[in-house]
Amino acid sequence: MIDHASTPAAVSSVYDQAVQEEGFSETHRYLLQQIPPNCRVLELGPASGYMTRALAERGCQVDAIELNEMDAQKAAPFCHRLIVGSAEEEASFSSLQGPYQVALMADILEHLRQPEKTLQRIRHLLAPEGLALVSLPNIVYWRMRLEFLRGRFEYTDMGTLDRTHLRFFTLHTAAAMFKAAGFRVEKVETPTPQEASWRTLKQWLRAIAPSLFAFNFVFHLRLAGRESQA
Repeated sequence: MIDHASTPAAVSSVYDQAVQEEGFSETHRYLLQQIPPNCRVLELGPASGYMTRALAERGCQVDAIELNEMDAQKAAPFCHRLIVGSAEEEASFSSLQGPYQVALMADILEHLRQPEKTLQRIRHLLAPEGLALVSLPNIVYWRMRLEFLRGRFEYTDMGTLDRTHLRFFTLHTAAAMFKAAGFRVEKVETPTPQEASWRTLKQWLRAIAPSLFAFNFVFHLRLAGRESQA
């Protein structure tokens, strides 16, 4: 089922094209591994549904909110319900019925003006023992710090300085945002590609200094005041 909550964007996502050409990133693979089969999932920004499809094939019932009309049409076959609209608008959430065992936000919050409000809406739809998975780029990754030292802050079509990014996060500012929205950070991971050169060294560096060496973070969030039963 497809519902329209607002006027959709009409151009396909550049990230959708990247996934089609290069396949899942290590972050995508990691996120999918964290979601158990046969559960209810709320996915924000599924694009053309490449992760949605993988979840549906594992028996998950996925509801999603996608701004892009072209991508939404591609994702719809893998969704139980798909809302075409902005994840920042109340109307996009009004017809969704929780509770969801998992809320998936893969590289989406940085595209929002006020992600705090979106997180608060997610909190009310999540099951008491539910898990929210959020991936975010790290604005103070060492390569970015070098660019800043050179006096450069140049937007690009993809990546940390994607020209459609409206918010930028460090490990600490992201954690503060989650806390303010009523979540508790259970753990933070920094997925490293299997094929990466010097992978063991990179994993070690990201473990001891994630703010400096991790180009993105994956946050495992639980509702504040509740401890994991796992």
